[in-house]
Amino acid sequence: MEKVEAPALEQMKERTGEGTRWAAYQNAALDSANVGHFQFLAVGPGNTYQEPPKAYPADTSSGMGWRYLFYGWANLETGEIRKLESSGGTPQSTEQQDPPPPEG
Repeated sequence: MEKVEAPALEQMKERTGEGTRWAAYQNAALDSANVGHFQFLAVGPGNTYQEPPKAYPADTSSGMGWRYLFYGWANLETGEIRKLESSGGTPQSTEQQDPPPPEG
């Protein structure tokens, strides 16, 4: 399982407000030296984004936007990055939910 690096995790904890969650974005550009690298975005009440966008917000100075795609959520207690298993969309809710058990 992927993990948030310790310095970033501490900064995220310091900047977390009521209801804030941290969306994880992974660099998916195969031609990039930083492929697989993560960036994090605060999401929820009091933040710019209430729901995570599909790609990291455009940053023309670093070219981050299109390269970093929504991956999942950072758990600030364990430091683990939980991949969102879905059919390609972003979550409709900022609540972490496990998929329902298979029917049968």
